[in-house]
Amino acid sequence: MFEELRAWALDLTWSWLPGLQKAFQALDPAAWEETGHNPVVLLNRLGPDGVERALQREEVKKAVEAGRAALHAYRDRRPPFYDARAPLLIGYFSLEFGLAECLPIYAGGLGILAGDHLKAASDAGLPLVAMGLLYRQGYGRQRIDAEGRQTEIYLENRPENLPIQLVKDGNEPLLVDAPLGSETVRIAVWRAQVGRVPLFLLDTDIDENPAEMRSITDRLYTADPERRLKQEIVLGIGGVRALRALGIAATVLHLNEGHSFLAGIERIKELRGTRQLTLEEARLIVRAGIVFTTHTPVAAGSDYFPPALVYDLLGPYLTQTGITFERFMELGREQPQDHAEPLCTTYVCLRLADTAVGVSRLHGTVSQRLWKAAWPGLKPSQVPIRFVTNGVHMPTWVAPEVADLFRKYVSPDWWDLAPGDPRWDQLQLVKDEELWELRGTLKQRLVDLVRERNGQDLDPQSLIIGFSRRFAPYKRATLLLSDPRRLQKLLNASGKKVQFVYAGKAHPADMPGKELVQQVVELSRAEPGVVFVEDYDIEVARHIVQGADVWLNNPRRFLEASGTSGMKAGANGVLNVSILDGWWDEAYTPSIGWAVPSGSTLDRPDADDRAEAEGLYRQLEREVVPTYYDRPDGVPRRWLAMVRASMRSVGTDFAARRMVLDYFDRAYAPAARRVEQLRLLPDWGG
Repeated sequence: MFEELRAWALDLTWSWLPGLQKAFQALDPAAWEETGHNPVVLLNRLGPDGVERALQREEVKKAVEAGRAALHAYRDRRPPFYDARAPLLIGYFSLEFGLAECLPIYAGGLGILAGDHLKAASDAGLPLVAMGLLYRQGYGRQRIDAEGRQTEIYLENRPENLPIQLVKDGNEPLLVDAPLGSETVRIAVWRAQVGRVPLFLLDTDIDENPAEMRSITDRLYTADPERRLKQEIVLGIGGVRALRALGIAATVLHLNEGHSFLAGIERIKELRGTRQLTLEEARLIVRAGIVFTTHTPVAAGSDYFPPALVYDLLGPYLTQTGITFERFMELGREQPQDHAEPLCTTYVCLRLADTAVGVSRLHGTVSQRLWKAAWPGLKPSQVPIRFVTNGVHMPTWVAPEVADLFRKYVSPDWWDLAPGDPRWDQLQLVKDEELWELRGTLKQRLVDLVRERNGQDLDPQSLIIGFSRRFAPYKRATLLLSDPRRLQKLLNASGKKVQFVYAGKAHPADMPGKELVQQVVELSRAEPGVVFVEDYDIEVARHIVQGADVWLNNPRRFLEASGTSGMKAGANGVLNVSILDGWWDEAYTPSIGWAVPSGSTLDRPDADDRAEAEGLYRQLEREVVPTYYDRPDGVPRRWLAMVRASMRSVGTDFAARRMVLDYFDRAYAPAARRVEQLRLLPDWGG
């Protein structure tokens, strides 16, 4: 039995199948909480004898049997993507993946999106393998000091405590290499199983490397450009070489943001090594099979590397590939002939990919304007950057109680239904009283988390507004703090008070972002109705997107590419109050939330901030708060009608299931067909 449970622990399906989570929890509920919901550490602590003792209890036996049945039911499903109409295997590259709290190889939204992409691909049976890095320290854990300032600590990630396994070649670890100037770094490969999808994680912290190379994969999003470029060499070049060493022939490469820009160059090198092709012929063939997703709405959000650094770390490799240094730099410059301009990874990807997309409809339009220099002479509307709006993995983010509601009224397979499926109409059968009780349960769970983490007591009967995300200045976490008088009025209104729960981190090198954290922390220490939850992670995010009443998002318009946290909240019946940016620009209707009025002049940000703060206050005071407290018979029926509509609309239209279907239709299958038509697909497996 112990080995069976260990196999479950090493398959991250448990992160979204409640039956498996309940099985691990039943073994030792206290230890499950103490280990941070980490089944690997739980089993290491219990050992075979402890598991056998636990299985003597009837409730544990039943929980394990239910978990086994849930896993078998999942694995026995025949998902749709077995006939792709073209040879198809996608290699998905990302610098971070957010899958579970106990695998801390993520920083924020990009990583959570990547993790949800893998889970949805598993659900659908989409033939996909993923490539990332194994960080020994990951992203800084947030600590708030006595002055309210954010500091970071870096904890060691020990592989024996993570849901991963070392990949071996026979009895020895599988190793690949990547070039670092005139030197070579050796790379070990770990495997995390995400349902049907394997995720391979590259690791330079091995004995074969000198100390300075072992530290390449220690931290995520280091501010040091040299170490960042080394990481991207390991991911892009090392990742393609790892696929080859594993015997995996990926037809299509999906580059999730520009960090894996060198994967395309390595495929050109492979192709030229097996065919008698010119550089341009090889580039065009490789280009046919590359899909690129850009996530940034501002040029500064891309990675830039100075020419000297690129030359030092990639010069010899480029010579071996048959690409001159200047030709390579031209791929990454807005003005290709400007020899002083640094290399921008986004431009490299755009010029190497046949398919490029933004992450929402509005972001696609913004990207056309932002990156039009890659297509000289074209009008922005003609620039071939399209969009696939992000989605979230609903079985991961929807609360168990909400999932039970959907199973009861909609379908046992609610998460696998198309947005227009008429079975969603049956949510109208849910009585207001039942829905209000459910929302109260989720809210109480958030109140309990706040009490446990902060020692602060929130009132579960009063309106709670949630704001949790990266504390980047453009997201304007302190917009509501701009008018203390009106804020006090909201916080202290008799019988209609408003409470705020904040969480989020600034990048360790982002001093303006850290100042915003400090302002919110200082307010929370002075105002009982304002809470700042330290050390934002997947667990904290889950509590807030499930338990708040309102989800607040007020970025400067055109600067929020997508914003998936609001999707998670909306699917749980948390109503969005947001600027019409990112996903909300295409999701908003008055039946599911509120749109903050925005002038979005962009050239006058201070004026925008004042006007939009005024609009936000007015909306809270005149619409949101009155609707929540409109309870003539004790139940806010107008509010609950919006909750129902939000669950249906957001829970289907903005699901990762829809997202991977869109990627398949708009990107993967067309790319695979282009590759097939070229009839020049190399044997990537060697």
